[in-house]
Amino acid sequence: MSLLAAGSKLGRFQIASVLGQGAMGVVYLAHDPEIGRPVAIKTVRPEAVGGESAQEIEARFLKEAKLAGRLQHPNIVTVYDVGRAGDTLFIAMEYVDGRPLTRYLGSPDALPLAVKVAIVRQVAEALGHAHERGVLHRDVKPGNILVGADGRVKVTDFGIGKFTGATTSELTRTGHMVGSPAYMSPEQVRGEKLDGRSDLFSLGIVLYELLTGVRPFPGESITTLVYQILHTEPRDPLEWKSDLPVATREVIARLLAKAPEKRPADAREFVRELSRIEKIQRESEMTRRALRAGAPAAAGPAATVPAPPPVPAVPAPSAPAPAGPSRRSGMPIVLAALAILVAATLFLLRQRREAPVAVAAAPPSVTPALASTSAAPAVAPAAAASPQPSPAESTASNAAEAITVASAPTAPPATARPRTTPRPKPTAVSVAAAAPERDPAPAAAVPSAPAKPDRVDASYRTRRAVRFTSSPQQARLYLDGNYIGIADDWDNRGGGSELAFAKPGTHYVRMELPGYRPFVVQIDVSEDADKDSPSVDEEMDRRERAPYDHLPAPAARTTGAVEFSIQPPEATVTENGRVIGAASSFGSASPLQLTGPTVHDLVIAASGYRPKLVRILVAPNAGKDRAVITETLKKD
Repeated sequence: MSLLAAGSKLGRFQIASVLGQGAMGVVYLAHDPEIGRPVAIKTVRPEAVGGESAQEIEARFLKEAKLAGRLQHPNIVTVYDVGRAGDTLFIAMEYVDGRPLTRYLGSPDALPLAVKVAIVRQVAEALGHAHERGVLHRDVKPGNILVGADGRVKVTDFGIGKFTGATTSELTRTGHMVGSPAYMSPEQVRGEKLDGRSDLFSLGIVLYELLTGVRPFPGESITTLVYQILHTEPRDPLEWKSDLPVATREVIARLLAKAPEKRPADAREFVRELSRIEKIQRESEMTRRALRAGAPAAAGPAATVPAPPPVPAVPAPSAPAPAGPSRRSGMPIVLAALAILVAATLFLLRQRREAPVAVAAAPPSVTPALASTSAAPAVAPAAAASPQPSPAESTASNAAEAITVASAPTAPPATARPRTTPRPKPTAVSVAAAAPERDPAPAAAVPSAPAKPDRVDASYRTRRAVRFTSSPQQARLYLDGNYIGIADDWDNRGGGSELAFAKPGTHYVRMELPGYRPFVVQIDVSEDADKDSPSVDEEMDRRERAPYDHLPAPAARTTGAVEFSIQPPEATVTENGRVIGAASSFGSASPLQLTGPTVHDLVIAASGYRPKLVRILVAPNAGKDRAVITETLKKD
């Protein structure tokens, strides 16, 4: 098949370059002049493909567009258009700036364990969305999983997918096998009727290969491979990589069970199995961080414990390490920041003897350079002040030992002090988000006329709310100087919510993330705006590769009240290293009252038990007056 030259057109799309090519066609990077965005163009000339009739190739190609067109999910490549130009069929799809998962295979240490689990979880969620809409992928493999530069995963290529309930054979078509035998389920190999559990079996093979560096069924010939899939069990993954969590053995055994009824019934159960590996990994990392921070190994019954570290972003396969001079040049800033933090901590320790300090909601991640402009810290009782890790790595450690800094990088120290919490009712405890001292607005604890920043990168008008579909999803948001969570928390999907405003006015949202240029959005709330809830769809400019903590989706939403039902009864609730109180004291009669709009990261912990991190989204439009958190902590 001849290639289209750069600058030529295919329909309305202008070809820029070749992204890849195979036996059936070519994929181009192109420009859509009507929308002004890059797109990926998948092409095929049916008469140029041998082994199948032109009609069969064309029908399969158009079916791919029809299948993918039914799906709208952040982890599935979006189809924009399908058409024909001369004798060439094409599908215009979302362009993903990333790499196929195959680039990360071969070495079990290519990615951290938490990142591997996060990748597979995103694929499972995408498949769950497809299955709920009656679509099977049937070709889940590393080559059809794209890992974006921002860590987001995209599932692509529904070319041999089908609608649930179809009865066509999986194994042969015009004398050859369709699909990827190394990733097929037993029922797919036998040509039986399939459901979503077949796709999830294939994803289990991908997980095994990611964790160990080898495939669970390594047959070199089709005959050997089919026999292994049908009759043999994969080797214990811990034999390949001994430092995997022990739970991996049981998880893999269930995901790769020969009988479909012994596997997870759907994607939700699949994700729950993944969480067993993830929890153990988080606990191990939590212990390592606690040791690096110098936290005592054990404490009395009232001691708090570190929050599980969130999942980091996916790094590039071969990102170069920073040069030595660059690392040294940042030391004066870091030392100055640490000196300011220690001075501020000592000052507040003296102030604390005179007046109580409200528990403050703080951003989960801040770089040392930003720490120099941080808010006044919320301090737990301390024996001594010492240099601390960043808030993302700080531990909710012993109540008698830990010092945790709550920082709001965009707010100056004079206005970023946590405001004193109003006296609570006898049946509730109030926890206020970090904000200047003022009366809260009815629906949002933000000022109605904030100071205009030096630079505004984009402006939006709305009648009542906005949704953040910006990239990267992990961008930290600061509404009028106050941290409120990440972009993914406010996209109105997957446990998130819209960001609603109580009354007309102008607000500013600053998006920050290590390695990216900060991005400022002006939001004008007006009754004569065109939309009720526009989507803030912006892409931050990446300047360098820098690590940052990957935060999970909120566990619950509420307008403010949170009720806990926790075992063991002596478990405590902690935020930012401060013990709020015993979980048992926040029951149905006296729930914990949280303020918003923001996302509170709470840690439920008890001596001798594994801690549990719970993110709670608080907003006036959350839809629920009360969140109920039911957890049974596991023993260490």
